[in-house]
Formats: sequence, C-alpha cells, structure tokens
Amino acid sequence: MDLSLRGTLQTLRRFPVLYGLTWALFVAALGTLLVSLWAHFGTVSPDRTVLIAYVLHCLSILAGALAGSRAAAERGWYYGGLVGLCYAFLMILIGVVVYNTFSMDPGGLFRVLVMILIGAFGGIIGVNTVR
Repeated sequence: MDLSLRGTLQTLRRFPVLYGLTWALFVAALGTLLVSLWAHFGTVSPDRTVLIAYVLHCLSILAGALAGSRAAAERGWYYGGLVGLCYAFLMILIGVVVYNTFSMDPGGLFRVLVMILIGAFGGIIGVNTVR
C-alpha cells in the first residue's frame, strides 16, 4: 500500500472532479494564508479584502478546473464546470455552517453561475494543454 502523497494524487486523478476540487481547495487555502498574512502585516482596507477574496475564489476555481480537465484529458468544459459547481456548493455549505444563513438571491445565483463559467473556461484551457 502506497501512502505517499504522490500515490494518493495518482489515485485521486482517476476522479477528475475530486482531483480538481482538491487542487482548488489547496490554492484557496494557500491564497487565504497569504492574504491573511498580508492583511496582518500590511494595510488592507475591508473593501479591498472583499475584492481580493473574489479574485482568490476565481483563481482557485481556474486552477482546479485546469487540473481536473488535464486529469480527464477529455470534455474539459464539462469537468471544469463540475469543479466550479462543486466548489460553489462547498462554499455555500461552509457559509451555511459558519454563518447559519441561507439565501439564494439573484446575486448568489449569479456568483454560482460565474463560478461554473470560470470552471468551464479553465477546463477548456486545461484539456487543450494535455500532451
């Protein structure tokens, strides 16, 4: 039994959506750490922090969709869009658990749609970079 990280990622690569979601969450965690350090040691306004959070989510989805569609090597828009959808649902779930609120207003639905579209775009790019 191979318990190394490389072996785990090779096993996870068989499931492109989970592989992409893992990469998206890794990029989001790393970005959150960097932004929190920047906010702690620098001067960042609250308005700028919200903008940085949105950009961080977009980059996370893009990275996850690239990784997932490269693992699938086919139907990049499909796997990338699913990575974006799963990431959106995971963020909604975290919001419900942490803030104990759930409201799917038009703005929230628009953000989910944007996440799916960013994932689909990243999937198209990712599947076309496979050798």
